[in-house]
Amino acid sequence: MVSIPLSVEHPDYALLAPIALALVRHAGDQAAFSVEVPALFRQAIDEVIDAPRTNRFTLDETEKTEKTYLGTKIEILLRNHLKLGKGNILDLSVDGYEVDIKNTMGINWTIPLESYGHPALLIRVSERKALCDVGLIVVKDQYLNRGANRDSKRSIAAAAMTNIWWLLRSHPYPPNFWEILPVADRQAILSAGGGTARIASLFEKIQQSPISRIQVQALAQQHDYMKRIRRNGGARDVLAPKGIALLWGQRDRSLIQQLGLGPVTRDQFISFKPLTLDQIDLLRKARHID
Repeated sequence: MVSIPLSVEHPDYALLAPIALALVRHAGDQAAFSVEVPALFRQAIDEVIDAPRTNRFTLDETEKTEKTYLGTKIEILLRNHLKLGKGNILDLSVDGYEVDIKNTMGINWTIPLESYGHPALLIRVSERKALCDVGLIVVKDQYLNRGANRDSKRSIAAAAMTNIWWLLRSHPYPPNFWEILPVADRQAILSAGGGTARIASLFEKIQQSPISRIQVQALAQQHDYMKRIRRNGGARDVLAPKGIALLWGQRDRSLIQQLGLGPVTRDQFISFKPLTLDQIDLLRKARHID
C-alpha cells in the first residue's frame, strides 16, 4: 500500500506535511519513491550479507553487529539516493528540517532521548515477508510506551501508530529469493555445477521475480559475473532453447515494460517464459529466446 497521510486536522500535520512532500519530491515523485526506496533496502541487506565474499545467503546468517550496522547502511544509501545531507543534530536534513532515522527488522522502533520533540523517519523491513514500511512521526512523550530499555530508549505505543504519516505501508520490496525458496530447490541450484549452470538453474526456477546483481554475483563466484549471464557460453545459452528470456533492467528496460514485468531496477535481472504468440515473437526478434 502506498501513502497514508495524516488528516489536515491532525496536530502534527503542519510539521510532517512539508517533510513528507520533500522526501517524495527528492525521489522524483510518489511512483519513483515507491520503487526506488524499497530497492535500496534490498541493496543494503545484500551488501551486509555480502554473499559473493562470505558464502552467506540470508540475513539470519550474519553477525549481531552486522544486523546493527544495517540501519546505518540504509541511512547512508537513502541520504545518497535522495541527495540529502546529515542534520546538525539528527540523521537527516530535509529542506531545513532536522529528522531522525529509526530502522527496525522487528515489530517496533526504539526511540532515544535526543529524538524527543523532533520528527523521525521510521523504516521497517521484513525479509521473510519482503514487505516494508516507511513513515513519519513527531516523537512525543505521549506517543511512547512508559517502559524504557537499559539505554533509556522507548518504543512507540500501539495506540500511537495512528499518528504516523505513512509514505509506504506494508509495501513489497525485492525479496531475497533464498528466503522463499523450498529447500529442495535451493539445493538443486547450489549443486547444479559451475557458475553458468547455477545461474541458469536459478532463473529457470525463479521467473518473473527481480534478482539483484549481488545475488547473481554470489552464484557466479567470479568477478566478471556478467560472463556467466550473456550469450556465447553464459546462462542465456542454456535458457534460450527452453524458451526462457533472461532480461537485465539496465539494457532491456523497454522489453520489460512491454511485457509488464516491472518494476525492475538497473541492478536487477528477471527471467520470463512467454505465454502468448506476440510475446514469443517479441522476444525472438530481440534474440532472447530461440
